[in-house]
Amino acid sequence: MRTYRHDVGPLAYASPGVILLALGGGSLAVAGVLALGCHGLASAASVPIIIGAVGHMMGQAAAVALGAGVVALISAAVVRFLMPDCAKIRYQVRRALWHPAHGNPLHLKEGELLPAIKCKEAHTGVYDLTISAGAVTVETITGAASAISSALNGRYIRYAVTQMDTGVAFDRVTFRIEDVLADRSLTFEKVEDMRPRGPTKLRIQDGTEIDLTTSGSMLVAGKTRSGKTTGIIAILLQALQCGRDEYGSEVIIIDPKRAELSRLPYVVALDGDGEARGILDALKRFSDTIVTRQAVLNNLSEQVGDAVKWWDAGMHPSFLFVDEFVSLKSIFPAKPAKDDPDYCISAFDSYIKRIVTMGASAGCYVIISIAEASVQEGGLPAMLRSAMSTRILFRPTRSEGLLLWDKVKLDPLPERVYGPGDAWFSSTDGEHDAVSYVHFPLMDFPVYKELGRLLTLYYEDDPEGTPPPPRET
Repeated sequence: MRTYRHDVGPLAYASPGVILLALGGGSLAVAGVLALGCHGLASAASVPIIIGAVGHMMGQAAAVALGAGVVALISAAVVRFLMPDCAKIRYQVRRALWHPAHGNPLHLKEGELLPAIKCKEAHTGVYDLTISAGAVTVETITGAASAISSALNGRYIRYAVTQMDTGVAFDRVTFRIEDVLADRSLTFEKVEDMRPRGPTKLRIQDGTEIDLTTSGSMLVAGKTRSGKTTGIIAILLQALQCGRDEYGSEVIIIDPKRAELSRLPYVVALDGDGEARGILDALKRFSDTIVTRQAVLNNLSEQVGDAVKWWDAGMHPSFLFVDEFVSLKSIFPAKPAKDDPDYCISAFDSYIKRIVTMGASAGCYVIISIAEASVQEGGLPAMLRSAMSTRILFRPTRSEGLLLWDKVKLDPLPERVYGPGDAWFSSTDGEHDAVSYVHFPLMDFPVYKELGRLLTLYYEDDPEGTPPPPRET
């Protein structure tokens, strides 16, 4: 059946296993009726020959029906066992969307061509369901997200739509389906367990990582005690364990609050007079690093006759973490003084923009941290915000999320109670473009102590004390 009909039977669009189960049950019911009839005829007194023949035929028919029923039930069990999960999900969804008994959530008209539905496993326990547009618009398809979640039952009762992505040609909608109650968080008892497999990928949770080869700088927002700073530290601990490269890689942490981070070695804080000249110098140094590394890559590209990426050149990622961006920005004077013309807000903005827009090609990334109020106040320029390819909102609310993402990207996210470390996450890496729920790693060790130790190892003069850099596997 390729077109929509309002008068289809109850088994229309059912899975093969369900159809076989229904046929098996029906055959057994028929066998039972025939067996009872045969028994009744056989027990009658003075049975004529013709009645005996009928009884014999009914007995044979009952045996055949019984055999067919048993075969159908065994086949149903085999089909159910062998059918992959993605096929089972597809059958459940298409019946919910196509069968008129489920309310016709796609608003299909009589005789209208049914949209194609495909399902594939993205990774273990996570599925991508794609519905093609045609007679049905992408807007109508996206509106069916709740119906898709409700259609999932049986072993998939805990599953729901968590992401939604519209094709660039508006010809399809892909729904990410996963167990919304599953715990995919990572727990580390020692910092060494956090060493990444290679310098280009940083783990967030099981099945989710930031791919630095396809993403850029990061915007991280969250209210106080949301786990925001700890989540950022989890990223930096991985980067630090990659070690320094021979091209001047950096991990610079800027703390304008003079809080816990400022007490660690190699962290840049406010000057003794409360000004931020040292911080501006650090930004300039990081910006200069980008220029130097890019020049190296350009020379290598000329030598080989093709573009050389920073990871191909053996570079490790550089990070600039700017904590409480809006608070820091407010420290810089609006106009430069005559005796210090480079110390002003325009110089600060210039360095930040240069790093965000040019850094990724040289493996240099900025992590900008802003508080909940800062998001609402618009402390980050719109141009800069749009340039941040990775966005993370800790302990999110929908009102905050709408300031970072389009409404359509937030619609499929299920309602839940968020705690410290919980976040909404997206990254333009081709896999995590849609917004998803994540939980940042749990670290059962002295986090700040280990951060200080790794910073010292990263910048110490003796390279033998630094762990060897990991290699891609």
